[in-house]
Amino acid sequence: MPYSRRRALRLLGVAGATAATAGCLGPGSLDSYSLIGDAADLSSIGRPYLRPDPASVRATTRVDFATETKTAYLSELFETGEVTVRQWPLVGRDEWGTETRPRPTFLRRDGSFHEVRVTGERRLERDRWHFAVERVDETPPDDAAVATPPFGLSAQDERVLDAALDAVYAGNDGFLGDPEFDELQTVQFHHGLDPEASDLVPSPAFAFVEYEGEYFRSVAERRTVDVPEWTYAVDEITDSRSEFVEYARGEIIGRDLDSAGLSASARGVLDDAIAEEPRRYEEGDPPSDELGDALEALGIAGDLRPLDAYEGRVDFRNAVVEYRDGVYRFDLIVTP
Repeated sequence: MPYSRRRALRLLGVAGATAATAGCLGPGSLDSYSLIGDAADLSSIGRPYLRPDPASVRATTRVDFATETKTAYLSELFETGEVTVRQWPLVGRDEWGTETRPRPTFLRRDGSFHEVRVTGERRLERDRWHFAVERVDETPPDDAAVATPPFGLSAQDERVLDAALDAVYAGNDGFLGDPEFDELQTVQFHHGLDPEASDLVPSPAFAFVEYEGEYFRSVAERRTVDVPEWTYAVDEITDSRSEFVEYARGEIIGRDLDSAGLSASARGVLDDAIAEEPRRYEEGDPPSDELGDALEALGIAGDLRPLDAYEGRVDFRNAVVEYRDGVYRFDLIVTP
Protein backbone atom coordinates (compact mmCIF):
# COMPACT_ATOMS: atom_id res chain seq x y z
CA MET A 1 0.00 0.00 0.00
CA PRO A 2 1.53 3.38 -0.98
CA TYR A 3 2.45 5.77 1.80
CA SER A 4 1.64 9.45 1.96
CA ARG A 5 4.48 11.93 2.21
CA ARG A 6 3.63 12.46 5.87
CA ARG A 7 3.72 8.74 6.60
CA ALA A 8 7.02 8.39 4.72
CA LEU A 9 8.57 11.16 6.81
CA ARG A 10 7.60 9.40 10.00
CA LEU A 11 8.94 6.02 8.86
CA LEU A 12 12.36 7.21 7.70
CA GLY A 13 14.02 6.27 10.99
CA VAL A 14 17.71 6.45 11.72
CA ALA A 15 18.75 5.33 8.24
CA GLY A 16 16.83 8.16 6.63
CA ALA A 17 18.25 10.74 9.01
CA THR A 18 21.79 9.52 8.38
CA ALA A 19 21.32 9.66 4.62
CA ALA A 20 19.79 13.11 4.80
CA THR A 21 22.67 14.56 6.77
CA ALA A 22 25.57 12.72 5.13
CA GLY A 23 28.15 15.20 3.88
CA CYS A 24 26.42 18.15 5.54
CA LEU A 25 27.66 20.25 8.39
CA GLY A 26 25.46 20.34 11.46
CA PRO A 27 25.74 23.10 14.07
CA GLY A 28 27.56 20.74 16.43
CA SER A 29 30.43 20.33 13.99
CA LEU A 30 31.15 24.02 13.53
CA ASP A 31 33.26 26.60 15.27
CA SER A 32 31.90 30.14 15.40
CA TYR A 33 32.90 30.82 11.79
CA SER A 34 33.07 28.23 9.04
CA LEU A 35 34.00 29.22 5.49
CA ILE A 36 33.23 26.58 2.88
CA GLY A 37 34.21 26.79 -0.79
CA ASP A 38 33.56 24.72 -3.87
CA ALA A 39 34.30 24.97 -7.58
CA ALA A 40 31.49 26.51 -9.62
CA ASP A 41 31.00 25.34 -13.20
CA LEU A 42 29.69 28.29 -15.21
CA SER A 43 30.61 26.88 -18.62
CA SER A 44 26.90 26.33 -19.27
CA ILE A 45 24.49 28.41 -17.20
CA GLY A 46 21.69 26.39 -15.65
CA ARG A 47 19.97 26.11 -12.28
CA PRO A 48 19.75 27.97 -9.97
CA TYR A 49 20.41 30.96 -12.24
CA LEU A 50 18.42 30.01 -15.33
CA ARG A 51 14.77 29.22 -14.58
CA PRO A 52 13.65 26.63 -17.18
CA ASP A 53 10.05 26.75 -15.95
CA PRO A 54 9.39 29.97 -14.02
CA ALA A 55 5.78 28.97 -13.33
CA SER A 56 7.14 26.14 -11.17
CA VAL A 57 8.71 28.62 -8.72
CA ARG A 58 6.77 28.22 -5.49
CA ALA A 59 5.22 31.10 -3.61
CA THR A 60 6.51 31.77 -0.09
CA THR A 61 3.38 30.18 1.36
CA ARG A 62 2.44 26.64 2.38
CA VAL A 63 -0.22 26.56 -0.34
CA ASP A 64 1.31 27.53 -3.66
CA PHE A 65 -0.29 29.98 -6.07
CA ALA A 66 -2.25 28.49 -8.94
CA THR A 67 -0.25 27.94 -12.13
CA GLU A 68 -2.71 30.20 -13.96
CA THR A 69 -1.90 33.04 -11.55
CA LYS A 70 1.83 32.73 -12.12
CA THR A 71 1.36 32.42 -15.89
CA ALA A 72 -0.63 35.67 -15.85
CA TYR A 73 2.19 37.39 -13.91
CA LEU A 74 4.71 36.20 -16.51
CA SER A 75 2.54 37.39 -19.38
CA GLU A 76 2.33 40.85 -17.82
CA LEU A 77 6.07 40.88 -17.18
CA PHE A 78 6.97 40.14 -20.79
CA GLU A 79 4.21 42.27 -22.34
CA THR A 80 4.87 45.41 -20.27
CA GLY A 81 8.44 44.84 -19.08
CA GLU A 82 7.41 44.99 -15.41
CA VAL A 83 5.15 43.27 -12.89
CA THR A 84 4.48 43.67 -9.17
CA VAL A 85 3.71 40.53 -7.17
CA ARG A 86 3.39 39.48 -3.57
CA GLN A 87 5.00 36.42 -2.03
CA TRP A 88 6.32 35.05 -5.34
CA PRO A 89 10.16 35.00 -5.45
CA LEU A 90 10.62 34.80 -9.22
CA VAL A 91 14.09 36.25 -8.74
CA GLY A 92 16.05 33.71 -6.71
CA ARG A 93 17.23 34.77 -3.28
CA ASP A 94 20.20 33.62 -1.20
CA GLU A 95 20.49 33.67 2.57
CA TRP A 96 22.67 36.59 3.57
CA GLY A 97 22.99 36.84 7.34
CA THR A 98 19.61 37.66 8.82
CA GLU A 99 18.34 38.81 5.43
CA THR A 100 18.31 37.49 1.87
CA ARG A 101 19.70 39.04 -1.27
CA PRO A 102 18.60 38.63 -4.89
CA ARG A 103 20.51 36.17 -7.05
CA PRO A 104 21.18 36.80 -10.76
CA THR A 105 18.16 35.22 -12.44
CA PHE A 106 17.53 34.52 -16.11
CA LEU A 107 14.55 33.29 -18.14
CA ARG A 108 14.24 31.95 -21.66
CA ARG A 109 11.18 32.84 -23.69
CA ASP A 110 10.48 32.40 -27.39
CA GLY A 111 14.08 31.41 -28.05
CA SER A 112 15.63 34.47 -26.37
CA PHE A 113 17.38 34.82 -23.03
CA HIS A 114 16.22 37.47 -20.58
CA GLU A 115 17.40 38.81 -17.24
CA VAL A 116 14.79 39.48 -14.57
CA ARG A 117 15.70 41.95 -11.82
CA VAL A 118 14.17 43.30 -8.62
CA THR A 119 13.45 47.00 -9.11
CA GLY A 120 11.27 47.52 -6.05
CA GLU A 121 10.74 45.80 -2.74
CA ARG A 122 8.63 46.53 0.32
CA ARG A 123 6.95 44.77 3.24
CA LEU A 124 3.23 45.05 3.80
CA GLU A 125 1.20 44.28 6.91
CA ARG A 126 -1.97 42.35 6.18
CA ASP A 127 -4.64 40.71 8.34
CA ARG A 128 -5.27 37.19 7.09
CA TRP A 129 -7.02 34.05 8.21
CA HIS A 130 -4.89 31.05 9.13
CA PHE A 131 -5.83 27.41 9.55
CA ALA A 132 -3.87 24.74 11.39
CA VAL A 133 -4.18 21.30 12.93
CA GLU A 134 -2.59 20.37 16.24
CA ARG A 135 -1.90 16.75 17.13
CA VAL A 136 -3.67 15.56 20.30
CA ASP A 137 -3.05 12.42 22.32
CA GLU A 138 -6.58 11.99 23.62
CA THR A 139 -9.50 10.57 21.66
CA PRO A 140 -12.01 13.33 20.90
CA PRO A 141 -15.31 13.32 22.86
CA ASP A 142 -18.07 11.17 21.41
CA ASP A 143 -20.14 14.21 20.48
CA ALA A 144 -17.25 16.03 18.72
CA ALA A 145 -17.34 16.65 14.97
CA VAL A 146 -14.48 14.56 13.54
CA ALA A 147 -13.51 14.68 9.86
CA THR A 148 -12.13 11.54 8.23
CA PRO A 149 -10.92 10.88 4.67
CA PRO A 150 -12.36 11.47 2.18
CA PHE A 151 -13.01 14.86 3.69
CA GLY A 152 -15.49 16.07 1.07
CA LEU A 153 -14.08 19.59 1.05
CA SER A 154 -13.74 21.99 -1.85
CA ALA A 155 -10.54 21.76 -3.92
CA GLN A 156 -9.24 24.90 -2.18
CA ASP A 157 -9.94 23.59 1.33
CA GLU A 158 -8.46 20.18 0.48
CA ARG A 159 -5.19 21.94 -0.42
CA VAL A 160 -5.24 23.94 2.81
CA LEU A 161 -5.99 20.92 5.00
CA ASP A 162 -3.33 18.82 3.26
CA ALA A 163 -0.78 21.62 3.80
CA ALA A 164 -1.80 21.88 7.46
CA LEU A 165 -1.27 18.14 7.99
CA ASP A 166 2.10 18.33 6.22
CA ALA A 167 3.13 21.26 8.42
CA VAL A 168 2.76 19.15 11.57
CA TYR A 169 5.65 16.97 10.41
CA ALA A 170 7.60 19.60 8.49
CA GLY A 171 10.48 19.39 10.97
CA ASN A 172 10.50 15.61 11.43
CA ASP A 173 13.83 14.05 10.46
CA GLY A 174 12.89 10.49 11.42
CA PHE A 175 15.63 10.43 14.03
CA LEU A 176 14.78 12.88 16.77
CA GLY A 177 11.16 11.78 17.05
CA ASP A 178 8.08 13.85 16.50
CA PRO A 179 8.90 17.55 16.19
CA GLU A 180 7.94 20.04 18.85
CA PHE A 181 7.23 23.56 17.64
CA ASP A 182 7.22 26.69 19.75
CA GLU A 183 4.36 28.03 17.68
CA LEU A 184 1.37 26.59 15.89
CA GLN A 185 2.24 25.73 12.28
CA THR A 186 -0.46 27.52 10.32
CA VAL A 187 -1.52 27.76 6.69
CA GLN A 188 -2.16 31.29 5.53
CA PHE A 189 -5.12 32.22 3.37
CA HIS A 190 -3.06 34.39 1.04
CA HIS A 191 -4.54 36.65 -1.64
CA GLY A 192 -4.86 33.65 -3.98
CA LEU A 193 -7.23 31.85 -1.58
CA ASP A 194 -10.78 32.89 -0.75
CA PRO A 195 -11.63 32.67 2.97
CA GLU A 196 -15.25 33.57 2.28
CA ALA A 197 -15.60 30.38 0.22
CA SER A 198 -13.95 28.22 2.89
CA ASP A 199 -15.40 25.79 5.44
CA LEU A 200 -12.17 26.00 7.47
CA VAL A 201 -12.32 29.67 8.50
CA PRO A 202 -13.52 31.57 10.45
CA SER A 203 -15.01 28.51 12.18
CA PRO A 204 -13.88 25.05 11.03
CA ALA A 205 -16.73 22.75 10.06
CA PHE A 206 -15.15 20.05 12.25
CA ALA A 207 -13.40 20.24 15.60
CA PHE A 208 -11.01 17.35 14.93
CA VAL A 209 -9.40 15.48 12.05
CA GLU A 210 -8.66 11.76 12.15
CA TYR A 211 -5.83 10.84 9.81
CA GLU A 212 -3.66 7.70 9.64
CA GLY A 213 -4.66 6.62 13.12
CA GLU A 214 -4.00 9.98 14.81
CA TYR A 215 -6.22 12.84 15.90
CA PHE A 216 -5.67 16.53 15.23
CA ARG A 217 -7.52 19.53 16.62
CA SER A 218 -8.66 22.16 14.10
CA VAL A 219 -7.62 25.76 14.75
CA ALA A 220 -8.62 28.94 12.90
CA GLU A 221 -7.01 32.26 13.73
CA ARG A 222 -6.89 35.80 12.37
CA ARG A 223 -3.29 37.07 12.28
CA THR A 224 -1.38 40.11 11.12
CA VAL A 225 1.37 38.98 8.74
CA ASP A 226 4.35 40.58 7.02
CA VAL A 227 3.91 40.19 3.25
CA PRO A 228 6.84 40.76 0.86
CA GLU A 229 6.04 42.59 -2.35
CA TRP A 230 8.47 42.69 -5.26
CA THR A 231 8.47 44.59 -8.53
CA TYR A 232 10.31 42.77 -11.31
CA ALA A 233 11.63 44.13 -14.58
CA VAL A 234 12.82 42.05 -17.51
CA ASP A 235 15.41 42.84 -20.18
CA GLU A 236 16.19 40.79 -23.26
CA ILE A 237 19.84 39.76 -23.50
CA THR A 238 20.32 37.73 -26.68
CA ASP A 239 19.12 34.71 -28.61
CA SER A 240 22.68 33.33 -28.75
CA ARG A 241 23.50 30.80 -26.02
CA SER A 242 27.23 31.56 -26.15
CA GLU A 243 26.60 35.29 -25.76
CA PHE A 244 24.16 34.57 -22.94
CA VAL A 245 26.70 32.42 -21.08
CA GLU A 246 29.32 35.15 -21.37
CA TYR A 247 26.89 37.79 -20.10
CA ALA A 248 25.55 35.63 -17.27
CA ARG A 249 29.05 34.77 -16.04
CA GLY A 250 29.77 38.46 -15.68
CA GLU A 251 26.60 38.96 -13.61
CA ILE A 252 27.10 35.90 -11.41
CA ILE A 253 30.80 36.34 -10.62
CA GLY A 254 30.94 39.07 -8.02
CA ARG A 255 34.69 39.66 -7.75
CA ASP A 256 38.07 38.75 -9.20
CA LEU A 257 40.22 37.91 -6.19
CA ASP A 258 43.33 37.30 -8.28
CA SER A 259 43.55 41.05 -8.84
CA ALA A 260 42.50 42.00 -5.32
CA GLY A 261 45.96 42.08 -3.78
CA LEU A 262 45.18 39.46 -1.14
CA SER A 263 47.71 38.80 1.57
CA ALA A 264 49.32 35.37 1.79
CA SER A 265 47.46 34.67 5.04
CA ALA A 266 44.09 35.56 3.49
CA ARG A 267 44.88 33.29 0.55
CA GLY A 268 45.63 30.56 3.06
CA VAL A 269 42.12 30.92 4.47
CA LEU A 270 40.54 30.63 1.02
CA ASP A 271 42.79 27.72 0.08
CA ASP A 272 41.73 25.81 3.19
CA ALA A 273 38.08 26.52 2.37
CA ILE A 274 38.39 24.92 -1.08
CA ALA A 275 40.82 22.12 -0.15
CA GLU A 276 39.65 18.53 -0.65
CA GLU A 277 39.97 17.84 3.08
CA PRO A 278 38.30 19.12 5.15
CA ARG A 279 36.95 21.58 2.55
CA ARG A 280 36.31 24.29 5.10
CA TYR A 281 38.14 26.83 7.21
CA GLU A 282 36.99 27.24 10.81
CA GLU A 283 37.70 29.71 13.58
CA GLY A 284 36.32 30.69 16.93
CA ASP A 285 35.37 34.20 17.99
CA PRO A 286 36.75 36.82 17.53
CA PRO A 287 37.67 36.31 13.86
CA SER A 288 41.34 36.66 12.98
CA ASP A 289 42.75 39.37 10.74
CA GLU A 290 43.37 36.84 7.96
CA LEU A 291 39.74 35.63 8.08
CA GLY A 292 38.57 39.24 8.12
CA ASP A 293 40.68 39.98 5.04
CA ALA A 294 39.27 36.94 3.24
CA LEU A 295 35.68 37.92 4.09
CA GLU A 296 36.36 41.49 2.96
CA ALA A 297 37.57 40.16 -0.38
CA LEU A 298 34.44 38.00 -0.69
CA GLY A 299 32.14 40.95 0.02
CA ILE A 300 30.82 39.45 3.25
CA ALA A 301 32.64 41.46 5.91
CA GLY A 302 30.58 44.61 5.45
CA ASP A 303 27.36 42.78 6.36
CA LEU A 304 28.79 40.60 9.13
CA ARG A 305 27.71 41.58 12.65
CA PRO A 306 29.46 40.80 15.94
CA LEU A 307 28.78 37.23 17.00
CA ASP A 308 26.67 38.19 20.03
CA ALA A 309 24.27 40.11 17.74
CA TYR A 310 22.94 36.81 16.37
CA GLU A 311 20.39 34.75 18.26
CA GLY A 312 21.06 31.62 16.20
CA ARG A 313 22.98 30.31 13.23
CA VAL A 314 23.05 32.48 10.11
CA ASP A 315 24.45 31.75 6.66
CA PHE A 316 25.97 33.93 3.98
CA ARG A 317 25.40 31.95 0.80
CA ASN A 318 26.79 32.01 -2.72
CA ALA A 319 29.60 34.52 -2.81
CA VAL A 320 30.86 33.66 -6.31
CA VAL A 321 34.35 34.83 -7.23
CA GLU A 322 37.22 34.20 -9.61
CA TYR A 323 40.17 32.79 -7.72
CA ARG A 324 43.37 31.02 -8.79
CA ASP A 325 42.25 30.85 -12.43
CA GLY A 326 38.94 29.25 -11.54
CA VAL A 327 35.46 30.14 -10.31
CA TYR A 328 34.48 29.27 -6.75
CA ARG A 329 31.33 29.61 -4.65
CA PHE A 330 31.86 30.39 -0.97
CA ASP A 331 29.46 30.08 1.98
CA LEU A 332 30.07 31.47 5.47
CA ILE A 333 28.24 29.78 8.34
CA VAL A 334 28.14 31.75 11.59
CA THR A 335 27.20 29.83 14.73
CA PRO A 336 26.90 31.74 18.03
